[in-house]
Amino acid sequence: MNQLPFVKTIKSFPSAAFALVFLLIILSFLSDFFWTAENFINLGTQASVLAMISLGMTLIILTEGIDLSPGALMGLCGVVIAVYLHKGMEIFGVALLSIGIGMAVGIVNGLFIGKFKLPPFVVTLGTGGMCEGLALVIAEDSSISGFSESFKFIAYGSIFNIPCPVIILVFLVLFTYLLLDHTRFGTYIYSIGGNEEAVKLSGVNVVIYKILVYGIAGGFAGIGALVMTSRMTAAHPTATIGYEFEAIVAVVLGGTSFILGKGNIFGSLIGAATIALLRNGMNLLGVPTAMQLACVGVFLMLAIIYDSIKSD
Repeated sequence: MNQLPFVKTIKSFPSAAFALVFLLIILSFLSDFFWTAENFINLGTQASVLAMISLGMTLIILTEGIDLSPGALMGLCGVVIAVYLHKGMEIFGVALLSIGIGMAVGIVNGLFIGKFKLPPFVVTLGTGGMCEGLALVIAEDSSISGFSESFKFIAYGSIFNIPCPVIILVFLVLFTYLLLDHTRFGTYIYSIGGNEEAVKLSGVNVVIYKILVYGIAGGFAGIGALVMTSRMTAAHPTATIGYEFEAIVAVVLGGTSFILGKGNIFGSLIGAATIALLRNGMNLLGVPTAMQLACVGVFLMLAIIYDSIKSD
């Protein structure tokens, strides 16, 4: 009888929580470099960018959508950032430009998905391909480097010993949390994922909310591109391809469901930390990139199986 509350408590945790603890224990034994300050600073920067994309992906998946464009979109934003930095634009200007491009692409996604009822998979795959192609044309299929130290501060600087990417992430988390849990907007987002037809019948303009959701997610991708370009000290059109897959895995690991509008951003943050930790550990151990991608896919399947068992 006493086991029932315990089992119920265990089931309430997302699969990412168990995976995160497991990885921390395993990597502690496998790598002497794992618990060093240098590695954790690097890990924090990696996780921050993925978490930014995962926040936007959470909003989208809560509406029973999907977005396959963030990786390519980040590549496009990064190339544009590099081009305009070389033209003499200030950092604040390129930041606004990157966010604006991200939001514009997101709004286009939301418009076609919400207004014209096209499948999110098809729409975002298409816009992702267009972003990638445009980025390759602008960069002439090569990297663009040569940034100032002030721009590099975005990724490598710190304020009160807190890395700048983490500070940016905290603001985005606070914004998303307030938006989802303390506004009518958030109530409608959960409701759309739970029963879209009922929301429409209540007089809510679902199209507007889907456009806003994809637009916000696109803006987050623009911010992620700013941090990522600073971190790499270069912009390459295809360097961020694959981030959308890892973001989806992070969100699913964090317990957000593709149906019924269930989930929250804090689970997604744990999921992003888990994926970043997995990647970091495999890099330390010298695991080939192709095998790393396979391991991320395994984590996705395990998360789906866990959530299926938990819901029974």
